[in-house]
Amino acid sequence: MAFERKSLENIVQDMVDWSRGLSSKITDYRVGSRSRTLMEAVAKELEEFYDKVYRATRTLIAENIYTVLGFPKLPALYSTGSVVLSRSTPADADYLIAAGTQLRTRATALKAPVSFRTSSDIILRMGETSITVPVICLVAGTDGNVDALTITEFVSKPAGIDAVSNPVSFTNGKEEETRDEQKNRFQKFVSSLSRGTLPAIEYGATTVQLLSSDGLAIERVVDARAFEDTVNRKGEVDCYIWNGVGTASDELLSATQRVLTGYYVDGKPVYGYKPAGIQVNVLSAATKPVNVRITLTLNTGVDLEDIQIYIEREVSDFFATLKQGQTLIQTALETRIKLLDGVYDVKLDLSLDDGDHWSDSNITAEQTEILLLLQPLVYRSGADG
Repeated sequence: MAFERKSLENIVQDMVDWSRGLSSKITDYRVGSRSRTLMEAVAKELEEFYDKVYRATRTLIAENIYTVLGFPKLPALYSTGSVVLSRSTPADADYLIAAGTQLRTRATALKAPVSFRTSSDIILRMGETSITVPVICLVAGTDGNVDALTITEFVSKPAGIDAVSNPVSFTNGKEEETRDEQKNRFQKFVSSLSRGTLPAIEYGATTVQLLSSDGLAIERVVDARAFEDTVNRKGEVDCYIWNGVGTASDELLSATQRVLTGYYVDGKPVYGYKPAGIQVNVLSAATKPVNVRITLTLNTGVDLEDIQIYIEREVSDFFATLKQGQTLIQTALETRIKLLDGVYDVKLDLSLDDGDHWSDSNITAEQTEILLLLQPLVYRSGADG
């Protein structure tokens, strides 16, 4: 028998019917009567109980299905990038910067310092004044996404080095997959079970992620689109992947090609997602850089510095949801910003030519393009017109 979630009205009516059948001494069941008020108090608690059981059951069913099929949530991604270590004079000897050297951003009134560590041993050679070092954030998720020129401090300064900085922003940190994202991915997984179809190839590509030497997820396929030209290029499929940041690395492209084509482990075949005899070409989705200009009118007593971090988080999260070929609806982004506390009014302008021309029109990406947010955001006061 299926579980039925009852409403307060249904529960009260069942109580009234039961009471009438049991005794004729209580006759007043009108709204506001003492007898009905007592029943409604109990019914309200029962309605809440039904709701909790229903929600818990749905959650457990989904979690058990995912567990049985070995379909866990995708873990959070650690933000990675490169920093430049430098000194004021040419090195008078070779200096080793050991893997694990810790760096951090400067603390601000709105954000605690974010720590990073170097991921490989690097040597600053005699006569050199700077060297580029790969780093990874100590904390997974979007907290590791930092602006350019913000990693400026050492937790413990290595010998022979005077300063550190990151020339470009870090934007590839991602939070753990949400329940809705897991559900959508599971639906794609089910549709891919037949293998060999375009949806199967797209899903297979999204299973790929790269791990660092110590097992931390540092890059994954966030979105994939597969296309075939059955007229001019029979027997070929192009699969465009997006890593959520920019151009996919060669390592991610190779890993995706391997998963789609199939490979061997200890002599046993691991079958891919493409049909036999079909060539799959894995390519990186092109990016269409977009500058965002925000004209703000703030409530009295509110400064931009008070809410800037929240505005930039909303804008970044909005761009992160865009897929290949989608349209950026600028009014939808305006609405998200306007709902923030302290914002009285907001107007957005977008630019595709690095700020030379601005427009409030929506922007649509091509089939294999992704709209990429360029930092920093440009702010204007609504009082300036």
